[in-house]
Order: sequence, then C-alpha cells, then structure tokens
Amino acid sequence: MKKIVVLFMVFCLLISCERKEPNFSEETLEMLADRGEIKDGIVRLPPPPTSFTDLYFRIDGNEIVLTNCNELFFFYKKYYSKEFRSFKEFLNAVLNEEFVLDSNLFKKSSYPQRFKLNTKIEKEYFNLGFDKFLKKYSKETISKRLILNRAVINEGEHSTIAYFLYLNKYDITSDCYLGIDFARKRNDLFK
Repeated sequence: MKKIVVLFMVFCLLISCERKEPNFSEETLEMLADRGEIKDGIVRLPPPPTSFTDLYFRIDGNEIVLTNCNELFFFYKKYYSKEFRSFKEFLNAVLNEEFVLDSNLFKKSSYPQRFKLNTKIEKEYFNLGFDKFLKKYSKETISKRLILNRAVINEGEHSTIAYFLYLNKYDITSDCYLGIDFARKRNDLFK
C-alpha cells in the first residue's frame, strides 16, 4: 500500500511539474514588443508589420477580445504600465499566462471586437481534438496554402474557430480582395 501511495505522489509531482509550452516564444514577444525607433518622442522607424497581427486575450465576464499589438500597447501605457515593468512583460502576461484584463475598459465602446465562445464549436474542438478540428474547418488550396473552409462555417462561428486556431499557434490573415482567410503557422508568420 505504501508503494502505491508513493508511486501516486511521484506521478502527481511529475504531472504538476510539466511545463506548458508558451503560446508565444521569447523571440516572438521581442518582435511584438518592438515599438520601432523613437527619438525625442518622434517615431523614426515604424514598428514591424507583425505588430498588426491579430491577438486574443480574455477579459472579465468570460469574454475574449480580438485586437492587435498596437492596441495592446495603448492599454499597457494607459492602464497597466505601473503594474508591469515593460511592454514585453505585459505581453507575456496577457498572451502566455492568461492575465485577464478589466472588462470596464471596454464598456464604453464596441471596439476592439469582443465575443464569447460559441458553445457548439467549443464542444466540437474538445471532442474532435485539434488535428481533426483543423481538418474540418480548413482546406488546402492548389498552391498548398491552408485556408478556412467558409462552406462549413456558420454565422457566429468564425471568431471561435479563429480563436482555437490561435491557441494552437495558427494565425489568420485575410485577403479582403479575394475574401479568403489564410491559416498560417505562427512560426512561419514570424520568420
């Protein structure tokens, strides 16, 4: 009996010590935190294009916000600069450690976009697992690029699907001219 208890404790210790891989690597956070070259309060070189990448974070009330790095920088400067030593530290907390922002910051405006997870899509995601979920809601083009399969996505499901892809290190880029959403691995986007 003692051996079983000891084995169980070792097993629990191993599980609790397992480190989850962060959603954004240290290098990616560096790129996102780069605000360009600023000299005497004037931007000399603009921030890199990756600062316009879609980012998701949680707020009170179990809502998710879709925004970009520039908007997050605004929230950091205006509301969270005293709580975090740097923008990079703030980004890490929000993007990797599920830091929840105060929903009162978003009450007066519908921008940035907020949504709650679609329960049907959420159940499918957990039942299918990510690989089958990705296969269901995307397809390859002739040029082997991955796009969202709009034929199987109903109204009110797009944001939740994009969010689950985001959690699995896929970012959505849209071609507004063609009306296509490309799903790209984050590592490919941040090269």
